[in-house]
Amino acid sequence: MHILKRLQILWTSFRFVIFRGARLPTFLSILSTALIFSLFNSTNPVIRSVFARLDNMIYDQRFNIAQGSLRTNQHNIVIVDIDQKSLAAEGHWPWSRFKLGDLVTQLTIDGALVIGFDVTFPEYERNLVRELQERLQLDADLAGNTDDLLPRLEEINTVIDGDRYFADSMKTKDIVLGYSFSTSEPARVGQLPEPIIQLDETTAKAIAFNEPQGYEANIDVLQNGANGGGFFDIVPDVDGLIRRYSMFMQFQNKLYPSLALDMARLYYFEDTFTPVIEEDSTRSFKKLVGIRMGQVLIPTNENAQSLIPFIGPSHSFPYISAADILHDTLSSAERELLTNSLVLVGTTATGLYDSRATPVQSVYPGVEVHANVLNAILSSAPSLVIKGATTEQAEQNSFIKEALNKGLQSPFPSRPDWQAGAVMLAIIVVGLVLSLIYPHLGPALLALSSSTFLLGLTVLNFHLWSSYNLDIPLVILLLLVLLITAVNMTYGFVKEGINKKTIKSMFDQYVPPAHIDAMLVNPGNYNFDGESKDLSVMFADIRNFTTISEKLSAVELKRMLNDFFTPITGIIFEHNGTIDKYVGDLVMAFWGAPIHDDNHRQNAVHAALKMLSKVEELKPMFKERGLPEINIGIGVNSGIMNVGDMGSTFRRSYTVLGDAVNLGSRLESITKEYGVKLLIGEQTFDQLKGVLCRQVDLAKVKGKEQPIRIYQPLCLNSDASEELVILVNDYHRAYNNYLQQNWDVAEQQFNHLLKKDPATKLYSLYLERIVNLRTLTLPASWDGTFLHTSK
Repeated sequence: MHILKRLQILWTSFRFVIFRGARLPTFLSILSTALIFSLFNSTNPVIRSVFARLDNMIYDQRFNIAQGSLRTNQHNIVIVDIDQKSLAAEGHWPWSRFKLGDLVTQLTIDGALVIGFDVTFPEYERNLVRELQERLQLDADLAGNTDDLLPRLEEINTVIDGDRYFADSMKTKDIVLGYSFSTSEPARVGQLPEPIIQLDETTAKAIAFNEPQGYEANIDVLQNGANGGGFFDIVPDVDGLIRRYSMFMQFQNKLYPSLALDMARLYYFEDTFTPVIEEDSTRSFKKLVGIRMGQVLIPTNENAQSLIPFIGPSHSFPYISAADILHDTLSSAERELLTNSLVLVGTTATGLYDSRATPVQSVYPGVEVHANVLNAILSSAPSLVIKGATTEQAEQNSFIKEALNKGLQSPFPSRPDWQAGAVMLAIIVVGLVLSLIYPHLGPALLALSSSTFLLGLTVLNFHLWSSYNLDIPLVILLLLVLLITAVNMTYGFVKEGINKKTIKSMFDQYVPPAHIDAMLVNPGNYNFDGESKDLSVMFADIRNFTTISEKLSAVELKRMLNDFFTPITGIIFEHNGTIDKYVGDLVMAFWGAPIHDDNHRQNAVHAALKMLSKVEELKPMFKERGLPEINIGIGVNSGIMNVGDMGSTFRRSYTVLGDAVNLGSRLESITKEYGVKLLIGEQTFDQLKGVLCRQVDLAKVKGKEQPIRIYQPLCLNSDASEELVILVNDYHRAYNNYLQQNWDVAEQQFNHLLKKDPATKLYSLYLERIVNLRTLTLPASWDGTFLHTSK
């Protein structure tokens, strides 16, 4: 129980730290993970098509980026090109079958081991002798007069029959003729070659895919003369690009090889083929995953297609003009290339060019697609004995075969059977990790983290591709990261908007509009938490408010206060002050928060002077409306104060607290005792510039043990008259004599000031103090401090 309790406490703490303030974005991120997981496992054809297109884009980019690391032509594969040069030398296509027979013969002489034709010959070549024979056989009268001619024609036919000549040239050589299947046209032209596998009914149903309806194959005499035949159909993906190659097709429960696969069969003397079928754990379905040629496994998808391992852009394989073969004008390098080579005969001539769009190049020779696949098939089986190889080479190949069987990777890019489970696990892990972390990151860190995550997933995916030929889906994981990032970004923007509204709703009645705008631009720089700061506070109170309120009705009093506080508040806002509260006839404001203000003392005193001036402007206006005269007393003090959002769960306010605040209130309350309208504390005065002030007293106020110097700001230095400056200087001389207990001199000076300015109560106050102090025996430490006993 003790351990369980500890675990419960740990989980509670963990949950509090992780989810504090982030429950909603965490929930939305987990929901996004579940959505991506369901999309990955969706069987909806539209969804699967969209993801297939996106994955194809990534697939293409990998090819473009990894051009430098692609494989090379490892098996001496050569393309004999019926190019423009060949057509110019030998005439237009189709060529005579005699010429094609000569091409085969010459290639064999030059060392070609297997020859594959990326063209088909579905029609018999025109033969005039044969046509004459047929005519004679049909016309009995003509045949009766030419009985001696028919045997002679038969002898001639054997000499000039191009189809027979071409077929005879292939009989002792390994030739693969190309043909085409059709999935839409039922027409069946020519003769199909022998299939590589005769399927039983069970296997045929298990691996059934898009079975062709018809075909266009070679004429029987040619197909019978060749040792093999392979279809050259290459089906593009939905976006028109060639990425996959059909290794075989199923037709009438028989499997027929592709051109590249059948060339590999002849090259390795291999006739044993087996489709590889995978059952799921419940044995509820079977799926084709490849074909085995002897001991070599060629991976495919369920449609018998393999991803094409392009070795580079067009002409990555050597090209030799067919004209140079026929005229035996090969260079020494070309002759060396043809020695022990595998030859693909195709065309790039204008009008005949079989071009395809591929990931590595938008215009790519179709014949070279077969060359890439053939190269990969041969790389899948380095162990089989190469024709013409020495015993030493055969032993070396056997060693390589053993290594391959122990786990060397296939040259074909593939999606292994475990990739779906790995991606699902990655979705869950990545989704949960990001769901817990991202809600706690700011916008900049979130963007940086997301970019890093996207880059990391991409680099890992490209590494698996380039190093292990693994085509692991990447788009789904990138989409997961982007979606969770978008969710948290959106939540951040919404939260920021809510914060702005909160700030505005809390401060728009108390803070200048410029302050609110600054806070909304950088809301993260401001908060409602309590803090200690050097601030200035002001208390402004209407004098004799009780008497005024007794003379007015409630409606009149409310209107008068509104008319009074509106311009007063405007002055405070103009000088960057924050309204703390209105309490009946009193307004409390402070400077330096929530917006930091290095000149809060200046602004507070300037606002106070402006307020006094405004009151004087209001007096005649109120008098015209029959309202009582209004006078105010203002106290301003500066110092360290606690500022923040304070109160209870029912009501809170942004306010200031502390001894410096209390002193500001005391200063306002004693203004009437000195007969002045504005008093400031010594901490305000000490850093005040540009304001003409006089020291009113050194006093102890209620609640303070230490005396403070009290000052009266009179006006800005720029507004002070010479007469006023002289008057202030005379007062300070009288006050200094008072502090030095020069009673006679001080009394004389204060009387002189009183005659010049009889309305100033301050002079009379000091004359009264001198009369009382004359009768007292003062201690040596007396410094003129006056004790205020009232609040």
